[in-house]
Amino acid sequence: MLKRLAATKAESREKIYQAPIELPATIIIILFLLLPLASSAETLVPDFLKDINRRNYPFAHAVLAREIEHIEFHADGSKESQDDVYITVLDEDGKRENKVLSFSVNKAYGKLEIELCEIIRGGKISPINIAAQSREEADAGNSRSNIYNPMQKDIKLFLPGLEIGDTIHYRINRRQFKPIIENQIYGSILGQYDIPIRSYLFTVTTPVTAKLYWVIKDKIPGTVTYCETQLPGTNPKIIRSWHFTGVPQITPEPSMPSFRRVAMRLLYSTLPNWQAVATWYDRLVSRKLVPGDALKNKVNQLIADRPDRTAKLNALFYYVAQKIRYLGVSGESERPGFEPHDVNVTFSRRHGVCRDKAALLVSMLQFAGFNAKAVLIRVGDKLDYEIPLPYFNHAIVAVLDDNGNLSEFLDPTSETSRQFLPDYERECSYLIADRKKSDLKLTPPVSPEKNSFIMTIVDKLRPDGNLSGSIKVQCRGFSDTMMRSIMMNQSRKEQKLFLKRFFLSQYSTLEINHIEYSDPADRSRNFQFSGDFSLSLPSPEKAPPVAKLQPLSFMAYPSIMERWILARADMTKRHYPLKFGYTFTTVVKENLSFTKMPKKLLLPAPRQFENEIFSTSLNARQPDAKHLLVERRFSLKKTEVEAERYPLVTELQNRKQKLSLTPITVEW
Repeated sequence: MLKRLAATKAESREKIYQAPIELPATIIIILFLLLPLASSAETLVPDFLKDINRRNYPFAHAVLAREIEHIEFHADGSKESQDDVYITVLDEDGKRENKVLSFSVNKAYGKLEIELCEIIRGGKISPINIAAQSREEADAGNSRSNIYNPMQKDIKLFLPGLEIGDTIHYRINRRQFKPIIENQIYGSILGQYDIPIRSYLFTVTTPVTAKLYWVIKDKIPGTVTYCETQLPGTNPKIIRSWHFTGVPQITPEPSMPSFRRVAMRLLYSTLPNWQAVATWYDRLVSRKLVPGDALKNKVNQLIADRPDRTAKLNALFYYVAQKIRYLGVSGESERPGFEPHDVNVTFSRRHGVCRDKAALLVSMLQFAGFNAKAVLIRVGDKLDYEIPLPYFNHAIVAVLDDNGNLSEFLDPTSETSRQFLPDYERECSYLIADRKKSDLKLTPPVSPEKNSFIMTIVDKLRPDGNLSGSIKVQCRGFSDTMMRSIMMNQSRKEQKLFLKRFFLSQYSTLEINHIEYSDPADRSRNFQFSGDFSLSLPSPEKAPPVAKLQPLSFMAYPSIMERWILARADMTKRHYPLKFGYTFTTVVKENLSFTKMPKKLLLPAPRQFENEIFSTSLNARQPDAKHLLVERRFSLKKTEVEAERYPLVTELQNRKQKLSLTPITVEW
């Protein structure tokens, strides 16, 4: 929990600083007046800890017993803060999750000092030797994202001997000396975690001239009180405080949206609207987009003999996506994490991070005559619209038409995809870098038909019940991206084994031979694969007069995406939305012939079911006495399902399992 708690507080991703940080007198006075500061080895154990026990919190792994956090902002956007935290551990899970405190800091923007850490146990307070038990490490996200940022650090503080029933008390001081957006104040906090909150006091001091907009989202009635006071002096200030008390915990569910979307949360900002953020980013990026002669020559080379607009767009996109590697060292001078390198540097190095590749593609497209803009996007998530907060985690490209309307999104970091914009970036918050007209919007969803997995089966049934034939699969859209990504990361032997296992997981006696598949690195056509199969059944001494046949097309999950995505619906009831993340369509067509004409064939009645989440249909018919045609379709139309609509998904699971067990009766 504490790792998540610390991460949500580190909006500016500041880093550790070993020298003491001097806090403004305002912070010290406020903390002294509002609540007593945390105890030290010479003081008594705080009385409020007596309320934290298993009896009062029967379902909690740990409890946030008390937290006092104060931030003092200056007019230029810089700030100092102190965070004083008491967390009581109630069981083994709570002990495991809190035995290492982790803080993330970006030294390009700020400093951090762990002022105090101690363990309170049975009336005794034991201080932690911070110097001996702490360690500075490279941010774990460096390796995951293939980016090395020498200024991004994780500070880990180890708590040896932590036991159930202990209370962890720590105090950290931060100073952000370099704001990301100058002369602006903004931030957010969670007022709800996956542990209960007994008391959390959050205060913000701002110059009286700063107009602060704020809102509490998903507010839990009776848990928040607000107070605002003006502090007199030569530089008058306003202090705002929000006190969260008795806040129930969130119980995480698989495939739920991020905490910051479902938890009670406070958002605040002096940014008047999203246009202010778009203008700031456009100014940051635009001066890095001027192409040099070498880059201009490359663009002319790529679009030569390509009069068609789409062909030019494809050539430029695939060049940046495939020839400019996604990796780099984050060494920007002004706004690390947001500012791209000069496009000519990225072009000469042939590598860069997302913002570098996006800027390079924007520059090349503009030189080729396209109206292209850099775009900030929050991949995998939606930002709250009410308060402008620049909490984006990725950069892509937008192409606009002659009227300034959005024509196309392009993400050149997707190196293995034929798609300009991968599906995991759909229905995510984005902001186009533009100084005139821009607002926070969601990337448009994809029609399920564009992400199709089409399986064609041609097979024969013998009277002894054995089935044999061929299977051919064509993948489109994200189905193509998914299969291509899986295959490109495996050896040829592993690729064939993967395709075999896909069917063996549903039919254990199925044998696949003569597997063929297209080159996953060839993006000129959709990925496809095929193979011959036989379904081996025990052979009776003589053909049975009546046989039960289960056509291959009746399998529960005929496509990769269907199995992967619908498997997320593994709870009987949900309290939070289920995030599928993708839309798709599966089509299965089976042409079954009989080596001997059956006397009678009993087929299931046609089935069709549709709601706002999915549609499914099954149609089996006999065009003549020796053939059976089966066509089955399934479409997932929504990327996210509300908790109250979740029973529709569990009903779907039951329908699919029932179909996989439905036989066709054949009388010979």
